[in-house]
Amino acid sequence: MTPEQAAMVDFLRQQCAEGIERARSIGNALIAQGALAHLGVSPDKAEARAREGLHGAETRARFFEETIVPYLGTAGPTGRIADQQLRLLTYEHREARGYRDEWHAE
Repeated sequence: MTPEQAAMVDFLRQQCAEGIERARSIGNALIAQGALAHLGVSPDKAEARAREGLHGAETRARFFEETIVPYLGTAGPTGRIADQQLRLLTYEHREARGYRDEWHAE
């Protein structure tokens, strides 16, 4: 793994952690007693939405850790694909604090 890739991995790990925490916070707000009653959302539906949001955030983090990180620095197509996926995921967070423009300079 190159130093640049390591920096992107650290950045994305932080983004994933924040995404999971955000999903938990939103989920807690959704299932808070009466929080969505005025919108006609039942407590069961609010809880299901909260679980889905958290599951999505956790799955995204697991995808990153299991299918990208282990293959960074690997020779051949596998390493190139992992690097492209890393850059794609990083670019999705280009507005976040800590993002570096040089990660996607042409």
